[in-house]
Amino acid sequence: MAGAAPRSLWDFSVEVYARPGVAPACLALQDRLGVDVNLLLLCCWAGANGRLLSNLDLAAALTGVREWQDEIVRPLRALRRRLKAGVAGIPTDQAEAMRRRVGDLELEAERIAQMRLAASPPKFAVQVPAGPGPAFANLEFYFDLLGLAAAPADSTDLEALVCGCFPVGVNSADDE
Repeated sequence: MAGAAPRSLWDFSVEVYARPGVAPACLALQDRLGVDVNLLLLCCWAGANGRLLSNLDLAAALTGVREWQDEIVRPLRALRRRLKAGVAGIPTDQAEAMRRRVGDLELEAERIAQMRLAASPPKFAVQVPAGPGPAFANLEFYFDLLGLAAAPADSTDLEALVCGCFPVGVNSADDE
């Protein structure tokens, strides 16, 4: 995404998350491992901007949004998912309308988390050429910080995420 990378973390995330395979990969990692999708996207955004994050940067990012994620985002997500199954005695259309409104609140809470992440720029990041290599390295540092080892399914999902950040042909005009 060299030269074409969106300027903000949020713009980058919205663009990447809409690409084929990215949302299911992120949600699978979130559900399977409990990782924060915003931090996955932060790792990729940093890589797309030529930043190799340090463990200190990632620890600070994780600490900076942990309370918000625990007390606001996750409860909203749980409520949205609960409403999807329907509620006895409540018409389906009303439960679905409420689920959509809760989903909008959850999305706004995610945007606020990303604003917090972007407001605390990395202090120890190393400038490197932008690309998938730094994104993968940042994701590996994040997994190490959480004490996670990527199983084969996790590696497949991480690859889908990074491929979504750096799709083939996006910079073809730059390569000529």
